[in-house]
Amino acid sequence: MILKLFFCQLCTFKEIAMSVAENVQNIYSVSLDWDVNYSSATLRSGDRSPLMIGPPPEFDGSDTIWSPEHLLISSLASCYTTTFMHFAKLLKTPVKKLHVDAKVEFEKEGTEPYVAKRYILLPFIEFTNNPGEHVVESLLAKSDKYCIISRAVQGEVIIEPSVRFN
Repeated sequence: MILKLFFCQLCTFKEIAMSVAENVQNIYSVSLDWDVNYSSATLRSGDRSPLMIGPPPEFDGSDTIWSPEHLLISSLASCYTTTFMHFAKLLKTPVKKLHVDAKVEFEKEGTEPYVAKRYILLPFIEFTNNPGEHVVESLLAKSDKYCIISRAVQGEVIIEPSVRFN
C-alpha cells in the first residue's frame, strides 16, 4: 500500500504518513445550556462564538435560530468544503470560488422515529484556471473520501458538483 501511494503523483506526504499511522484519535466537545423560558439553548465550545439552537418549526420551534437538523447538514457541508479546500491547497490548485448548497431529507414511517435518508450536497467550484481533469477528479474524490462527517452519518450522501474554469 505504501508503494502504491508513493508512486501516486497526486498523493501528499501527509497522506502517505497517515496511511501507516495507527490509533489516531481526535475529540471534539461542546456544552449546552437550555433556557426554559425561551425553549432554546446556547451551544458553546471553547472560545468559539456561541450558537443559539432550538427545535425547528416542525417541532414547535422557531425559524430564527439554528436547529439540530440544520446543524447536522451544516456539519456535512462545512466538512466537505474544508476537506476540498485542504486538498486544493496541498495540490496547489487555486480555487476562485466554492459555494455549497446542501439539504438533508428526513422521513418517518408509521410509528418509527424520523430517519435522515438522504444528504444532498451541490458544490459549485470555480477554478482560477484549468488544473486538468485528473486533478479535479482527484479533489472531488478526496473530498468525498476524507470528509469525516460524511463517513459518520447514516443515510445516503449524494454529491452533485458543478465545475467551472475561469
